[in-house]
Amino acid sequence: VVSVHPLCQALPLKILNSLDTNGASRKEGRTTPFVTVVTDLGGAHPTWFNAGVDKCFVPSTVLREAAMRRGVKDEQIVQYGLPIRRGFWRFGADYSQSPTVENEAEEMKGVHHKPTIRDQLGLLDIPTVLIVGGGDGMGGIVSQAKAVGEKLQALASKRGDKDGPVSQMVVVCGNNKAAQMSLSPPETKWGSDIAVNVLGFVDNMDEYMRASDILVTKAGPGTIAEASICGLPCILSSFLPGQEEGNVPYVEENGFGCYRGSVEGIAETVESWLGSAKDIDGSVLEQMRDCALRAARPDATLDIARDLADMVYKRREELKKL
Repeated sequence: VVSVHPLCQALPLKILNSLDTNGASRKEGRTTPFVTVVTDLGGAHPTWFNAGVDKCFVPSTVLREAAMRRGVKDEQIVQYGLPIRRGFWRFGADYSQSPTVENEAEEMKGVHHKPTIRDQLGLLDIPTVLIVGGGDGMGGIVSQAKAVGEKLQALASKRGDKDGPVSQMVVVCGNNKAAQMSLSPPETKWGSDIAVNVLGFVDNMDEYMRASDILVTKAGPGTIAEASICGLPCILSSFLPGQEEGNVPYVEENGFGCYRGSVEGIAETVESWLGSAKDIDGSVLEQMRDCALRAARPDATLDIARDLADMVYKRREELKKL
């Protein structure tokens, strides 16, 4: 049994004890393997952690320590990272360099080359800000996009480049059709010095993340883990009190982002980061990108699955001996 919810430890363990002992006990006697896979990142509710499990998979040192405070023993805890969807399982070692002609096929295996991805998505190969609001496109995405757009236009005017857009913004509105309509022409007219792509729900977020230089998002654990795998600096716009609050220091202490609770603060940070250097390489964004990749755990999903399969195999062999 694999639990991926904080409320599914204590009660399921009691039920398994009862089932495996034919109703003799709800406190002991379980023989069915039971593991918890914690899907929070920088903070978690105490009910995630129960000393009666066989294994507790945690994504961070903070949660390893939280588990131990709740009585889970060190040998029960496995720290691989946060399980994420398949598109984020592998990442490229170098997004900025083109593959050499003679080894192009080999080098592009598992390597996500940013200019190539931008071309495939129909984006320009210029500094890119990605704003997301989750599947429902919530979190003030309209006001955030408009404020960031104004700053990008102002930044372009300062530089005096008039040969076309010098930066672009991708806004993923999810299922929020009202937000998508509000940010699209003729409702909103963007300046000529920036390129803006307003999208609805997308199922290739991994590609849009790898095509971007800055991510504006709420502090959801999955999005943060995915961004780190893509080497994508984050501006966290909001968080749910409780389990998401700890994700803010996780990002800040790992050096790949910050929290800005106002649209003005978000827009000013975007302007500051993009304005720190004319080119992305060597800028504060490059430094944060390196920090994000150091925090990344792209193999976590497969590592967890491999351990689970091993537990199932061992249990099957034990049953054969009965």
